[in-house]
Amino acid sequence: MRKNSYISGLTESQTLAYVLRCISEGKSEEQIAERFDGDTLLVNTWIDALKQIHYVVTNNFSEVVITSDGKNYLQKFDSDR
Repeated sequence: MRKNSYISGLTESQTLAYVLRCISEGKSEEQIAERFDGDTLLVNTWIDALKQIHYVVTNNFSEVVITSDGKNYLQKFDSDR
């Protein structure tokens, strides 16, 4: 499988923001994993990290959704770029 040059060139903070943005756009874990060469374990690890810092939660429908803290992080990330 060919490596995705966009994803492999991101820093950790850029990867975190990318995954968070995908979640904010309603993308599923599987859809996000497509950009990570199908590595669902890696995507799940990032999502777990986002849950630990309260940027995302799992709602009553078992969907991962962004929190207000996550939205604030993305706004700050975008303004710092």
